[in-house]
Amino acid sequence: MRKIVLTANDDRGLDGAMSMHFGHCTHFVLASVDPNNQVTSTEVHVNPYAERHEPGQIPEFIKGLGADVVVAGGMGAKAVQWFQQLGVQVVTGARSGVGETLDAYLAGAVSGVSECNHEH
Repeated sequence: MRKIVLTANDDRGLDGAMSMHFGHCTHFVLASVDPNNQVTSTEVHVNPYAERHEPGQIPEFIKGLGADVVVAGGMGAKAVQWFQQLGVQVVTGARSGVGETLDAYLAGAVSGVSECNHEH
């Protein structure tokens, strides 16, 4: 069973809107996926660090959810490095919807990492 976390702008789960900015998303959707790429369950978690966070806090939070993969619209190099150190695969490049992005990831249409180059 894989656990995939996606960044979201709301609490609507797979019906919600993807957040294109990893560090400022309001929610995370945790999808449990079986070996046949079927979603077996989903959970929505509020991002406790959406307004203000220190380096590493969000990656540690997501790892604490049991995530194997995190999918975001974009992510900075420092966050990518944190996830790599924690053994969580990072995928960037999203569709507009959370469910649509998850489907694209599971189909192999969303993969790899493009880092954000901006600083906040």
